[in-house]
Amino acid sequence: MIFVSRLIVFHSFAIVVRRLKAEEKKRERGVSLFSSLVPGEGDTRRRRRSRSNQLGFGLVKSKIMNVMRRLKSIASGRSSISSDPGGDSSTKRAKVDQDADCMVQDESNIVQRSTTGLEQHMASASLETAASTSDVTSVARTEKSAVDQLPSEMHEMRIRDEKPANHDDKDAEPTFINGNGTEEGQIISTVVGGRNGQPKQTISYMAERVVGTGSFGVVFQAKCLERGESVAIKKVLQDKRYKNRELQIMRMLDHPNVVQLKHCFFSTTDKDELYLNLVLEYVPETVYRVSKHYSRMNQPMPMIYVQLYTYQICRALNYLHHVVGVCHRDIKPQNLLVNPHTHQLKMCDFGSAKMLVRGEPNISYICSRYYRAPELIFGATEYTNAIDVWSVGCVMAELLLGHPLFPGESGVDQLVEIIKILGTPTREEIKCMNPNYTEFKFPQIKAHPWHKIFHKRMPPEAVDLVSRLLQYSPNLRCTALEACAHPFFDDLRQPNACLPNGRPLPPLFNFTAQGWGAELGGASEELCHRLIPEHARCGNTHSKVGAEFGGAYRHIPEHART
Repeated sequence: MIFVSRLIVFHSFAIVVRRLKAEEKKRERGVSLFSSLVPGEGDTRRRRRSRSNQLGFGLVKSKIMNVMRRLKSIASGRSSISSDPGGDSSTKRAKVDQDADCMVQDESNIVQRSTTGLEQHMASASLETAASTSDVTSVARTEKSAVDQLPSEMHEMRIRDEKPANHDDKDAEPTFINGNGTEEGQIISTVVGGRNGQPKQTISYMAERVVGTGSFGVVFQAKCLERGESVAIKKVLQDKRYKNRELQIMRMLDHPNVVQLKHCFFSTTDKDELYLNLVLEYVPETVYRVSKHYSRMNQPMPMIYVQLYTYQICRALNYLHHVVGVCHRDIKPQNLLVNPHTHQLKMCDFGSAKMLVRGEPNISYICSRYYRAPELIFGATEYTNAIDVWSVGCVMAELLLGHPLFPGESGVDQLVEIIKILGTPTREEIKCMNPNYTEFKFPQIKAHPWHKIFHKRMPPEAVDLVSRLLQYSPNLRCTALEACAHPFFDDLRQPNACLPNGRPLPPLFNFTAQGWGAELGGASEELCHRLIPEHARCGNTHSKVGAEFGGAYRHIPEHART
């Protein structure tokens, strides 16, 4: 099995070598090595040639399915790109990767393949399927200035931010109901409470519309009749033999930048199929749609939004990695929800998330292609939380550029796109990603300077942070908390910092050390001083209170010390 696995890898790498040699010839002829970053006829021809080079591994996959799932990231992809990924007004933006995802449901890594582009997305009422091109175009015509404004329909959403009375409902035992429950107008009733002396309470939801479907089940928007609030219900087909990992993880999560699980219940159908229903807070927008809006307007996203979104992503990741001990494994713009009024970001879709244990193998075919770390493309199975950090770098670069940084059409093409910018990885870097392939010889491609990837007016701090996030060696990437302290976010730490419309920024420095959320645990005093601005610090900095949290607690604002 190992021999076959490596044979497939070497076969795929041979395609990479041919592609890179072709790029070398382009360079010799004076053709830009990075024409793929600029929309045009040459890029279209390149993509057509790439399609012809893709290999079909159908027969192999049927025999060694588990191996192919791990190595799919370096084999031919099934997703298609509708057009060139450039950003001018006459060229459609590349369809962000909607590769099938792998969801591990037990300790033995039993895999269920998703077959649609929605994968295990948490519901957002504004997924790409819910918006048409004409709708966005009409908004573009009516907007006077897209630099400091979001689409008007985003501001018309009514969002409730307050927590429900039964905040502990997510820990209750799921109840069972009969019926599908996704038809518009259908009422779904379930019971919450009943544990630890709490009274039982019936809660009813009225299904409003389906916002996503896939092999995992369906996602629909609903309204709680008792509380009058909108929720998103993710209905997942449940294998009765296994516990649902997503539910287990979401019950552990409680953070301002992570979507909240309100409660859950089971439902059955006439075919005796068991579904798990995750009732989640409703957030109307995604980073993907916000970015797409500015791209279609042929304008860059305001830097304050890039800073806000990237900072909150990093803060959420620090919480996941160092407080909960979970790797998300599918960071991408579609899985980052945004409140259009406050611009508070919430990470969602934990269908691929897992607690990584050192020495325990994991599947390498994970994470959507554009945001997939190179060690995954190399088939690594003992990777770390650093794969999420790479994904953040890809998301940040996409927000700055207006299009994906590495728009590979397949796993093989993805590696080519990465090498074209970062250069050929050294033997030591390959060893850090996957020591099994250190002897494979790639053509030597020089790294492309980052300042040439971005326009001249790009803040050098932004370029520096991207370069620190996108390192071949996982151990050289900065951590999520180190990223939060980067100078790129210094504007957010200014006393007079606010949104373009004058509204205050969402909570950014309310780090807490209570119970679940020792976000700054283990952080050095110097790092804490960089993280929390002077105007947000309260109390005596020489206090010994909270020393059990690595000395970080004394730097936490007073209002966060509950």
